[in-house]
Order: sequence, then structure tokens, then C-alpha cells
Amino acid sequence: MNLLSLKLMFHTGILALLTWPSLAMAQSQKTDIRPNANQVLGDDIVKLFEGKTHHGSYNFNDEGVARNDYIETHKADGRSHYNEGDLKSDGIWYIGRDNLCFVYENEDMNGGCFRVYRINNCFYYYSSQVPQRDDELDRDYWTARSTLEGEIPDCDPVIG
Repeated sequence: MNLLSLKLMFHTGILALLTWPSLAMAQSQKTDIRPNANQVLGDDIVKLFEGKTHHGSYNFNDEGVARNDYIETHKADGRSHYNEGDLKSDGIWYIGRDNLCFVYENEDMNGGCFRVYRINNCFYYYSSQVPQRDDELDRDYWTARSTLEGEIPDCDPVIG
């Protein structure tokens, strides 16, 4: 092996070590983001959702790749519109006990309430049906993740 080959192997190894942590840190729904996030409560939820459209994803695999994408508009009058491919529904959104809540007209869609957490411009939704605990292990944490329409997501990995 000549010196050029050794240098190439060394630099390739260094590059692999530098990029490996980012691959290991890909967010899946088994990633508890809460230690690095701020919970959004009450009136702050209204400010960040009222009259705005969010682009989001859910059903992430263990590598952090989403399998479902959606768009949801939260109108100022409390109505909402959800769009996920062929699945569409009007509904209502409201704040209940510091949670973002939805009721949909489409009977095939589950509504519900979610605790909202924020990291940079990314919003993470934890179902309020699952009690909040500090010692959660081996289960999905957040249900979905979104950003405001027109913003470039500052999440890992980027939302579709």
C-alpha cells in the first residue's frame, strides 16, 4: 500500500466518523425531543396556529423517514381543513387544557388533543391520551411533526 492510499483511507475514515453521529441522531418517533424543546401552551398555541397552515408528517420509521405527509389549515374562526393525499376533511380546532385539539367531519379520521412542543421552527405533537411521564421507554413519543407553510424546516431530518 502506498502513502497516497493510506492518506485516502485515513481521510475516508475521518469523514465517516464525522458524519456518523448525525446518522445516529435521526429523529424517529422513538426520539424523546422534550429535553431539547419548549412546550407551547394556551394563547401561544393560538398565536402559532390561528390563521396558519402547517405542513407535517407522521408514521416515521426507525431511521426517521416519514411515511405520511399532510397539510392542515387552522382558520381564525376555529374551523380547520386537513389534506393527506386522497384523505380530506373539514373540522374544528380548539385549545383544551393547554392542548391543541381537533374534531373532524370525516368519520374515518381520528381527532383528539395533543401537547405541542417546539424546537426552532418545528412543532412536535404528543397525544394527550397518553399520560405524560418522565420515565417513558420503548414506545413512540410524539405523534406528528410540522412546520408553518413557507418555512424551511429546521428539523432532523427535514420534513417532506
